[in-house]
Amino acid sequence: MLKACGRNLFLMFLLLSSLTAHAALQIPKNLTQSDRIKVTEILGLSTAVKVLGNPYPLGGYSGVELGFGFEVVGTKEISNLGSSTSTQSETNYSLLSIGKGIYNNVDIMIQFSPFTQTEAVTNFGGQIRWGFFQAQSLPLHLSVMSSLNSVNFQDKITMLSQGNDLVAGFSVQDITLYMGGGLVRTIATFQGAETCTTVVPPALPVCTKNNDSVTDSGKTIKEDVVQSHYLAGVNLRMDKLFFAMQMDRYTQSVFSAKLGIRF
Repeated sequence: MLKACGRNLFLMFLLLSSLTAHAALQIPKNLTQSDRIKVTEILGLSTAVKVLGNPYPLGGYSGVELGFGFEVVGTKEISNLGSSTSTQSETNYSLLSIGKGIYNNVDIMIQFSPFTQTEAVTNFGGQIRWGFFQAQSLPLHLSVMSSLNSVNFQDKITMLSQGNDLVAGFSVQDITLYMGGGLVRTIATFQGAETCTTVVPPALPVCTKNNDSVTDSGKTIKEDVVQSHYLAGVNLRMDKLFFAMQMDRYTQSVFSAKLGIRF
């Protein structure tokens, strides 16, 4: 029964990832400070590294995990910021991940955008995780993870995010339910565009903002946002294969899924 359900979930996941539109996100121009903070909350915090799998670390030197993930971020609010753009209710992107147990209850995971991705989003990051508690009489385990990743949107906005989370997992046969929370910090860089001319040397050049500037001043500006969040997910195992679904709540909810193999 569970295996049949799992096969259906796999097929639904593959169908969803193949049919979902991959149009590039339209980034508004002339973003004010409040606009930039909002964009950082939506695109920066939401793209932080996810657990998205069995929260129990691979551990030892033999554990290896390979996965294909798919994340959906709501971007409707972005279209109303700055100079505005046509409404895009969501944007999505895919990720490849590789995990390896390195010592006892510690593992590391790296993730990156597929080379064939067409959404004009590049993502590279990783996490280190330590399982520090496992109950003797219950299938309950606790772990902490620290992550760092960088996401670039069309060379216009770059998000550098660092997160720290505490995660609890509860396993029953081939199903693991998990939940947790923590803090995420994102430093966003918004690219400006200026044209500078020197009227009378050696006077300082006079710079004017170009029409395609992401910022309202024409200068490249950084914004720093820190926010708490919580997460909940489920991991289904079928022999060495697994399928995970997760919801993260930041300023808004983010949904993600991963299909992979762990051995």
